[in-house]
Amino acid sequence: MRSKWMQIGVVLTLIAVASFAAWPFWMWMFQEKANAALMARTKALVDKNPELKPAWDQALKDEVLTRNEAKSIIESAGETLGPDE
Repeated sequence: MRSKWMQIGVVLTLIAVASFAAWPFWMWMFQEKANAALMARTKALVDKNPELKPAWDQALKDEVLTRNEAKSIIESAGETLGPDE
């Protein structure tokens, strides 16, 4: 009986470790990069609103602006992001 519980524990531990290890890869696969127009619009808003500069710097820390990061900055400026942008 004890050996069976140990096997179940090992399997559950391996599943948990695999899930945590795969999370960065999963996020990398499904993050959509911002197109040039969206990046230009976001940059123009940051230039107009200097209080958004820390968010811009944080978003470009990895040198890639994603759609979600741009959406967050645009919404912080009080504007909305259309579905086709």
